[in-house]
Amino acid sequence: MIGSIRWNFIIGALAFIVTFVLSMSKNIWLTTIIRSFYSFAILFVLVFLCRFLLGTFAGLNRLSVQEQEAGETEAKGIAVDAVTPDEDEELHELLKPGADPKSAAADFTPLNPPKLRVKKQPDPEEMAQAVRRMSDE
Repeated sequence: MIGSIRWNFIIGALAFIVTFVLSMSKNIWLTTIIRSFYSFAILFVLVFLCRFLLGTFAGLNRLSVQEQEAGETEAKGIAVDAVTPDEDEELHELLKPGADPKSAAADFTPLNPPKLRVKKQPDPEEMAQAVRRMSDE
């Protein structure tokens, strides 16, 4: 769980004050105080649940624990230092004015897709019979 219970009390108190001020002119004192207490209790519990969910599922609790442990001991295996190989030399060779572009394209073979064939067109009488059958149904 992240934070402290102080957040619950602060947000609950704000809900109590807002509810009290807004319902004071329309209700009697007892009703106003009861409804204000209910809003305090509901938001107190909701903030508690939000803190719990953020600490559990979002992993924010684990981050604070890892930060504390990192200060105490050396953090090994946490960061990954990935380096890609340099391809600058190959690029410079291709961009040189004396470079032969055909030698680089020698490995290229164009795609040879199969040719599309037209299907035999159906007989007009068969098409007319199919339309008649569909219109009868």
